[in-house]
Amino acid sequence: MSTPNITINPALTTNALGSFNVSSEGYVQGTMLDDPSARYALAGGVLATTETIPMWGGVGIYEFVAGGSNNYVGNPGGPAGVQGGQVGRATALTGSKALTGFSVFNQAHAMINSPQSPVPLAGSGQQVNFFRLGSRARIAVACDPILASLSGADIITTQVSWDFVNQLLVPYVGTLTISSGTYVSGTGVVTLTMSAPITFGPGDSIIVSSLTGSGAYASLNGTFTALTGTTGSTVVYNAGSGLGAAAITGGSLTLGSGASSALPVDVLDINSTNSMTVVYNSTTGFATWNRSGTCAIILI
Repeated sequence: MSTPNITINPALTTNALGSFNVSSEGYVQGTMLDDPSARYALAGGVLATTETIPMWGGVGIYEFVAGGSNNYVGNPGGPAGVQGGQVGRATALTGSKALTGFSVFNQAHAMINSPQSPVPLAGSGQQVNFFRLGSRARIAVACDPILASLSGADIITTQVSWDFVNQLLVPYVGTLTISSGTYVSGTGVVTLTMSAPITFGPGDSIIVSSLTGSGAYASLNGTFTALTGTTGSTVVYNAGSGLGAAAITGGSLTLGSGASSALPVDVLDINSTNSMTVVYNSTTGFATWNRSGTCAIILI
C-alpha cells in the first residue's frame, strides 16, 4: 500500500506582495538603499528660488551657497535670505550647474504629498536631501528601458550617461559616425545609416551635426527626437518637410540632453517594468507614480 507524499523545496522562498522586498516589488526612484557605511553621508540643502518646478527624489542636483546682504533691523549688512547650501537641477557634468549628487526621499520629512499628488515634493525654500558623488551611496534612479537589456557582468562594466532634461539614466554613446542618409522632402523624415550599431532607441534626443552631402543637407543638422525605426544601425528623425532635395554622405551624431558625457557611477542592477518612477504633470503640478517603470541602482 502506497502512502501520499508532499514534495517541497526547503530552499525556495517567496516574497509577500507589498513587503517592499526588491525581488517582488522592484525599486522606488529616489531612494537610497540602506547601508551603514553611507547613511551618514546624507546631506541637505534648500531648493533654490530659480527652480521652476518642485524637486523630488532621483534628480541630478548641483549645489551653491548664496551671497548678498539683508539689512533687517538689528543686523545691518547681514547675510541675505536662506543661509547654508542651496540646490537646484544640474544641467551638465561641468560648468556653473555641474552635477554634484542625487536627491533622495530618505528622511525627507519636509516634502509634501497629497492624494492627488502622492509623490513627495519640495518647493523653493524647502529642504531637499541628497547624496554627493563619492559618498558610495546606492541610489535608485529612473532608467531608459533600453538599458534593461544589460544583464549579469555586462551591467557594472557598461558606461552610462545622464539625461539632464528627463532626469534619466541613459546609454553612453559618445560621438557616432554617420555613413550615409536619405531625406524625404514630402514627409520630412531623415533616415541615417550609422557606421556601427547604436545603443539607444525611439524617444531619445539626438544631436546631428557636421553633415556632408549634396543639396539641402545642411538643413538637416540640429537637435531632434529619434522616431520609430531607430534600431540596429539605423536612426530615424523628422527634420521638417519641404527643405529641398538632399542626400547625406557623412556626419556626426551624439545623444542630446547632456548624454554625450560618461557619468562617473557604477550600475549595480536594473529592474525593468516593475519599479516605481516619478511622472510630473506640469499643467496640474501633480507628481504621480508609474508603477511599471524601469529603475537602475547606481553606486555614486
